[in-house]
Amino acid sequence: MVEPLLSVLFPPRCVGCGDFETDLCGSCREGLDPIDRDHCTRCGEPGVRALLSGRCAFCVGKELTYAGARGAFRHEGVVRKLVAEFKYGGRPVLGRLMAEVARPAFREFIASIGGGDGLLLTWVPCHRVSKRQRGYNQAEVLARWLSSESGGVVVAGLACKAKTTKHQKGLGRIGRQENLQGVFSLDRKACQCIPTQTRALVLVDDVFTTGATVREVASVLHSGTKLPVYVFTFSRAVAGTPERHD
Repeated sequence: MVEPLLSVLFPPRCVGCGDFETDLCGSCREGLDPIDRDHCTRCGEPGVRALLSGRCAFCVGKELTYAGARGAFRHEGVVRKLVAEFKYGGRPVLGRLMAEVARPAFREFIASIGGGDGLLLTWVPCHRVSKRQRGYNQAEVLARWLSSESGGVVVAGLACKAKTTKHQKGLGRIGRQENLQGVFSLDRKACQCIPTQTRALVLVDDVFTTGATVREVASVLHSGTKLPVYVFTFSRAVAGTPERHD
């Protein structure tokens, strides 16, 4: 009921080019760069194929806390603007749009891990202070919209962020890891309500850059539930790019 009124008082503007009347115009939508099937099914790195071992050149020799990862779009251009505006611009409505354009990749990912039955969709938590300031957790909004048209996928928050942290932006890989150590914990009350038929968890976030955040949350979830954790993000930075958002 509120959205039509808000659209009159504050008409939407395209995140990409600034045109009025739409959150993402047709031209900018065509500029989104999807990650096709040429990606590592283990770590999710775009533009590569896994070797015979099932690991690509970027993740071979590395132990991961999650069983597989997939991003819908490369984190560049309009996609980068969408993520930033969704996260910092006070526009939770973008979550529905982002879920809509990412849903084909999401459905493909769900199918690759056996379909929606027995999966539980969760999200990277944010601290209560950040959520109060922003008004929402962007990862939760995205997860709920992704689940809304994905039959058989249950959605629930399973992890908590116990303390605030420095912004990851500008920190190196080691700095990011140290910044996140001991920050996340299991929501044990929520985990008691996990359906008995659950066979795996799917962890949702807006962007995957170095992977420090999802690795830490996935570790907490896997250790606490003994279930395999898969990671799905709206966007994914390509290795070697100077992205510092996660």
